[in-house]
Amino acid sequence: MPTKKYDEPVTILENRKVNDKYYKLTFRSKPLSRQALPGQFLNIQIQPQQDFFLRRPFSYYRIEGDRIHVLYEILGKGTAMLAAKRTGARLQVLGPLGKTFTAKAGKKKKILVAGGVGVPPLIFLAEKYPADYLLIGSKSKAEVMPRRELAKVRAEIQYATNDGSYGTKGYVTVLLQKLIERFKPEELFIQTCGPTVMMQAVMQAARKAGIEGEASLDKEMACGLGVCLGCMVKTPSGWVPSCTQGPVFNFRDIEEA
Repeated sequence: MPTKKYDEPVTILENRKVNDKYYKLTFRSKPLSRQALPGQFLNIQIQPQQDFFLRRPFSYYRIEGDRIHVLYEILGKGTAMLAAKRTGARLQVLGPLGKTFTAKAGKKKKILVAGGVGVPPLIFLAEKYPADYLLIGSKSKAEVMPRRELAKVRAEIQYATNDGSYGTKGYVTVLLQKLIERFKPEELFIQTCGPTVMMQAVMQAARKAGIEGEASLDKEMACGLGVCLGCMVKTPSGWVPSCTQGPVFNFRDIEEA
C-alpha cells in the first residue's frame, strides 16, 4: 500500500556541520516521520522565490520518534542556502516520497556500499535492519563520519579513502571486490547509493559476478511526484520517473543509471 504523502511546515531544531563534508539538519514532524523507511526521501523547499522555487530532494538519515535528521553536503546554491539557515527557521517539506530498500535478503549476506550523498540512506538502512557489511567510500579521513554518528549501525563498517588516509586506500569498490572474491555470488545481496559513477562500478562488478542487488539512484527529483520528468531512468519497460518508480531499483531494472 502506497505511503501517504504530507506537505508540512517544519521548524529547524538543529543545522550544523558534523565533519568537513556533511551538515545535519534536524526538525520534528509526526506525519513525515510516522511511516518513513530507508530509501525514501523528502523534498524540501529551501527558498520560495527567485530560481529556488523547485524543491531539493534529501534522503532520510535517521528518525527518532517524531524527530527527523537529514544529512547533506553543499553541492550548489540551494544546499549552500540551506546550510546558512539557523535554528528556528521554517521550511516546507514534502514526504515521505519514493520506494524503499528491501528490508530482508533471506539467508544472503547483505553488503551496503555507500559514498557521498549515498551515505545517509544506507546508515539509516543499517540502523533499522541488520546487514553484514557497510562499505563507506570517502576522499580522505576529513570526510569520514564521526563514530558517534555510527553507533547504532548494525553491520561491520569498512572504510576506503581515495588518498589512503583512513581505512583501505582506493575506491570503495576495492572493498567490495574483496568480499565478492571471498563469498559465492548466490550468498550475497548488494544495496548501494552514491555518485552515479560509483554505483555504475558497483553494478558492473555485481553483474559480472552474478550478484543480485538494489541501487538508489541519485537524480534531480524536483517535484517528487512524477510530474516534472526531470529524473527519468531507462528500464526494460521504458523510461520511468525515479521519484515515483524509485529511487530504489533492482539492478536488473536499470538499463541506464
